Formats: sequence, structure tokens, C-alpha cells
Amino acid sequence: MLYTKNKNLTDTSTQTIVEIPAGYVAHWNMAFISNLHNATNSITLFVDKPSPTPDVYIYSGTNVSSKENLLIDGNAVFVLQPGDIIKASSSSAGNMEVVVTFDLLEAPAVFNNFNGS
Repeated sequence: MLYTKNKNLTDTSTQTIVEIPAGYVAHWNMAFISNLHNATNSITLFVDKPSPTPDVYIYSGTNVSSKENLLIDGNAVFVLQPGDIIKASSSSAGNMEVVVTFDLLEAPAVFNNFNGS
């Protein structure tokens, strides 16, 4: 089932957009970031992976001009595992909207990590 979650960033704290629940995987296929403020701001959007896996940065300090937006549409799909958390932050206080859409699916009973084991 498709879900859309959003968060309005008004300060520089890192905000959780969504955490993938146990027993599910997500196919994240859309991110829309809009700078609604009157000044350029930068966005950091990433997947917080459970340790020891390193985080995956989609945008890292990417500038978004006033009244402009960034869009990742269905041409890119990120597969998220249980416990993965989509997070976002802006470099200065303002008014940035972050919207993500993903397909939430039941996780397979067996996970193949493709390393030969």
C-alpha cells in the first residue's frame, strides 16, 4: 500500500519523517522538498540505518532557493529495511516542507543479502 508522510522543518534539528516498522520493507520512490521561506536554505535528507551500517545520504547540504523545490520521482527507488528511518534537517531556521511517498510491503520470510551465504 502506498503511503505519504511529510514534515515541516522550521529549525535546524534533525526530524524523523518515517521509520520502517518491523516485519515490513518499503520501496521509497518519491521525495519532494519545498523551501517556503524567503531565503535560500539547504536540506539534508538521509536514511538512518541501524548500526553498524552507515547512513545513506540522498541530499547533504543541498541548497534550495526561496520558493523553489527539489523532486525525486518514480525514476529512483530506494529499498528500505525494517528499522530504517528517513530523516531530514535544514541548515537554518525557516520553512521547508519534506514529503516522501513509499510502498510498504510485508518483509519476505528469508532475506538474501547476496554475499554468498
